Amino acid sequence: MPGSTSHEQRTTRHDLRALYETSQMLSSSLDLEFILNNLLLTAMSKLLVTRGVALLYKEDEGCYHVLKVKGLPDIDAGAKIRLDELHSGELIGADDIPEELARHQIVMLLPVAFGHRKIGLIGLGPKATGKAFDPEELEFILSLVNMSSASVLNSLMVEELQHTNRELDGKVQQLNTLFDLSQEFNSTVDREKLVKLLAFALMGQMLVNKHLFLLKRSGDDEDETSMLQVVASQGVKKEVCSAQVLDNLAGLKKELQFENPAEAPEEWRPLCDEGLALILPIQHKNETSAILCLGPKMTGQAYQPDDIDLLYALGNLAFVSIQNSYLVEQQIEKERLEEEMRLARDIQERLLPRETPEVSGLQMASLALPSRHVGGDYFDLVAQQNGSILIAIADVTGKGVPAALLMANLQACLHTMVPMDLTMEEFIGHMNRVICQNTSFDKFITAFTGLYHPETRRFEYVNAGHNPPMLLRKDGALELLEEGGLLLGVMQDMPYKRGSVDLLPGDILVSFTDGVTEAMSPEEEEFHEDRLEAILREHQNESAQHILNAVRTAIVDFTGSETQLSDDLTMIVMKVVS
Repeated sequence: MPGSTSHEQRTTRHDLRALYETSQMLSSSLDLEFILNNLLLTAMSKLLVTRGVALLYKEDEGCYHVLKVKGLPDIDAGAKIRLDELHSGELIGADDIPEELARHQIVMLLPVAFGHRKIGLIGLGPKATGKAFDPEELEFILSLVNMSSASVLNSLMVEELQHTNRELDGKVQQLNTLFDLSQEFNSTVDREKLVKLLAFALMGQMLVNKHLFLLKRSGDDEDETSMLQVVASQGVKKEVCSAQVLDNLAGLKKELQFENPAEAPEEWRPLCDEGLALILPIQHKNETSAILCLGPKMTGQAYQPDDIDLLYALGNLAFVSIQNSYLVEQQIEKERLEEEMRLARDIQERLLPRETPEVSGLQMASLALPSRHVGGDYFDLVAQQNGSILIAIADVTGKGVPAALLMANLQACLHTMVPMDLTMEEFIGHMNRVICQNTSFDKFITAFTGLYHPETRRFEYVNAGHNPPMLLRKDGALELLEEGGLLLGVMQDMPYKRGSVDLLPGDILVSFTDGVTEAMSPEEEEFHEDRLEAILREHQNESAQHILNAVRTAIVDFTGSETQLSDDLTMIVMKVVS
């Protein structure tokens, strides 16, 4: 009929205009909530329904969020609804409505999608008139939803961009905060100030008033294993860190957060009972080097991933700064000890002869090389008023400072008794008594003393447990000077016997400590007496200084370097020339 056709044409033109104006209005906005709200209201008014819901799909959560709801008191805005996979781009009728929505009398779902991207759903209840939906009405709504999909997508992208910008702003703020904190942490090596900085940073950034910071440090002994030690705490008793708790913390690889301390595993209950809610293992070179424990925020909010990232960065900053403070402290202590050892070495060197006395018909050369800054070897060359010369060489058990102190005691004792009119046996006997009185039972000294008379070329000696000096006669015969007694410091009033030999021109007498014969090669082989004897024979016709130099060179070649000496090295070479 002409009148009916004219009505349909007017309705169609009206729908097209409404569709155009609505889509224009929606396209002009980037507010997702505004778009979905108007889309829902337009659909409800067009179809004459009183119930409707707009759902937004969250891909990262795999569920729908209720964004807008009309006439459905049982559904709250912001609620999450999980639905089985739906056919995108198609109108979903009452028979295919998921149960989660059907029980709210949702009879139709309009998918909102752009291309293959699932954006959301518009859910509608039945018509208020009780009638079925007209195909023209459904076509209008589908067209409106399809035309609005681009606007919804644009608003989503804007929203995601704004969210990303907010995250970036947050990261920039975190970086600025860390930069400021790093400047403050790097401005001092005072550990007390660093601990305060950490406490202020935690309070200022996280609003927490309880924390515990533990650092893995080596023990004083080299063979002691590293263990966690509390270096900072606030509002937490240090006693909570029992051996078992420290073991548990040392093995922690990932952070722990206790939202409900009462449900925490048994091994972490002591920390939870102290009010700690977050434990962060600070990793360094793939090992847990520090632990940062925190109480709950004063705001009552849980720690978010951004908070944990910032706390990890702050924990690493505190770990490096506090660790550096220990290293600086150790370096200062090391330099102080080295300075003291340098002074001690200077003092000890002054206890040894600076010059070799001139003795008629006798060449002498000497060498003393400590394996450390100071050593326990001792030698002396004391010219007598009658023209004779007293030689002494000794080796204190042990190395370093204790041996050097005992060596100084021996030197003082020897120089005190030199002016006395004592026989060699009495001389060494007195030294033994002094050493016994001044040392503990585990300290001993091997010593060899001898007196050479140039007018008779007689050499009298006492060997107190020392390496027997080698007497290489000009004719090649080798004698060892062994007469004497026990080493010094073993027992008071020990008797000592005096030995004597008559030297002839060309004879060589070499006194040495075990640092010579026990010098070690890189292959852990000792230099041994055989090599020393061979060098003496090889250089027998040379001067005392040349013989000593030859032995020193051979030892350096054997060990690889003088700095690799395993023990103090001392030697006296005497050669009778007339």
